[in-house]
Amino acid sequence: MPSKKFLSLCLTIMLLLVSSVLINQSRLSVVFAQSPNPVRFEGEDLASLEAIEESSAEAEASDSTSLASPSAEIVEKIQQKADEDITETTGRQKSVLAAYLDENPIGPLNPTNVLQKAIRQAVAQGLPASLVVIILIFPVVASLVALARHVIGFKGFGIYIPAVLSVAFVSTGLTTGIILFISVLLGAMLARYLLKFLKMPVLPKTAMVLLLVSIVMLLLLTVGSVLKIDLVLNVSIFPLLIIILLTENFMTSQMFASRGEALSITFETLLLAIIGALIFGNETIQRFVILKPELTILLVAILNLAIGRYTGLRLLEYFRFQDLLKKNSRSEKYKKLDNDDSPGLEE
Repeated sequence: MPSKKFLSLCLTIMLLLVSSVLINQSRLSVVFAQSPNPVRFEGEDLASLEAIEESSAEAEASDSTSLASPSAEIVEKIQQKADEDITETTGRQKSVLAAYLDENPIGPLNPTNVLQKAIRQAVAQGLPASLVVIILIFPVVASLVALARHVIGFKGFGIYIPAVLSVAFVSTGLTTGIILFISVLLGAMLARYLLKFLKMPVLPKTAMVLLLVSIVMLLLLTVGSVLKIDLVLNVSIFPLLIIILLTENFMTSQMFASRGEALSITFETLLLAIIGALIFGNETIQRFVILKPELTILLVAILNLAIGRYTGLRLLEYFRFQDLLKKNSRSEKYKKLDNDDSPGLEE
């Protein structure tokens, strides 16, 4: 137990410290309470001081204007791009399509316009009209991709990838989307070349390729932002991720095919996505699907049924097997001649 003298000494020291702090605070309050005598300028000194203040204010205003004007131009361009983008649910395109519905009223409810009534009611309650258009056009694009693959003979990465990529191109802009797509493709090829010496399983190697592709995209966007290139300033995250995720499809295609065939499939996917983006961005198609949703669904269903009933060769296969088809036709011709000559020989 500490002694009473030690406790009293500690208490005395604490009291001294508290009193010194209170004295210092009182002195500071007295100093700040005393208002200094204001300095007064008269005559020429006052005029020169006002001139200095005006010149400094003008300089600050000019500097802020010079700094703000490029930013204002960039913001204006980004806003203009957002207004024209159908994938933006808050842009001007939303109100344009909604106004187009108002300009074209429909009659009373009947079995042929139930969906039209439902869409108009939903848009009136706040559902973006551009979202409705995207949902209705998406199966149209998917059906055209199926037509291109099943009848014409394009390959591509399935049906879903070209259709989704076309939506990404609509969001980024066609030129920007193609540049980003080619950058991702080159980055994936470079990453695969750098990682081919590593004995790694498929999944970790694909993750490493995605890492290097992401670094390439980050450098591209950073350089574009520093150089104030408009093409990369208005890119949103979701279409960018869609384009980056195509790396996995490219890697998978190279596992089961040669590099040339993988590149051919990739560029056929790009071509189908460009066609789909043009369809998404066509105002005539947008207005048709939002005014005639029932007819759109019916036409898409009929088109897919017709595609499913086609069992012949694909159009590109006629060019691919042209020599074989000619040889086969000649053999059938000779066989027919032999059959025609056989009765005479028997007689």
